[in-house]
Amino acid sequence: MNRPTRYTRKPTGTIFGLMTLLAVALLAGSCSVPDGNGNGNGNANGDRLTVFVASSLTDVIGDLATAWESTGGSGLLEVVGGSNHLAAQLRDGAPADVFLTADAALLKVLTSDRIPIAVLDRFATNHLVAAVPIDDPAGIRGPADLQRTDIILVACVSSVPCGDATFERYGDLPIDSYEPSVRAVVARLALGEADLGIVYATDVAAEPLITAAWEEHPSCPCVTYAAAALTERGRPFLEFLETDQAQEVLATHGFNREAAPWGSS
Repeated sequence: MNRPTRYTRKPTGTIFGLMTLLAVALLAGSCSVPDGNGNGNGNANGDRLTVFVASSLTDVIGDLATAWESTGGSGLLEVVGGSNHLAAQLRDGAPADVFLTADAALLKVLTSDRIPIAVLDRFATNHLVAAVPIDDPAGIRGPADLQRTDIILVACVSSVPCGDATFERYGDLPIDSYEPSVRAVVARLALGEADLGIVYATDVAAEPLITAAWEEHPSCPCVTYAAAALTERGRPFLEFLETDQAQEVLATHGFNREAAPWGSS
């Protein structure tokens, strides 16, 4: 059988990136006002906190916002995207109160005027799994299928956390399409545009149109989520993430507080 056409980018990823850039542009136009520290990191969205959110937290951030508001917290204005893309926007001056990232190292490369006021080194962890469309048209059965040349295999580009973890977890794979975020990988699978993809365990739990390709025990390398308060207004949200209420929400969506053991499944 001939190898499927190799793609470097599909429209789903491009649209996702454009939506993130548009959201940031709108924020920059409406939210760049001095905060309580006299810098330009505040927002003009009433009492809402502007939270930059790693794409793999998309399915949980709404429930976290609801729980946060139930404690008396203000509403959240969420900007979702790949962690590295969000960090780049912050370096370019986009306003935000909180940054939830899947790569804590990005907090060290922000500009001097965006140095976090407070950092929560780990509030959740996630691990990778191989996933397929719910109807599994390619008949994927096990790890050996990762090397098949008659299927379309998608994964995150190496510049984002899920891409780096994919290479460390599964090694060098014949990937047909590198996507800008794990949400783009999930979209390709859900739309039937790919036969096999590497996503987070939480994505499989949240998306009914995809399923685990085979049974895999939780195993690292894992992704560790860190949170940074970029303004004083954001500090209480970091404290909230450590509460039992927030941790229960995260656990309901499949996130763990502690990392899984290292090793292969």
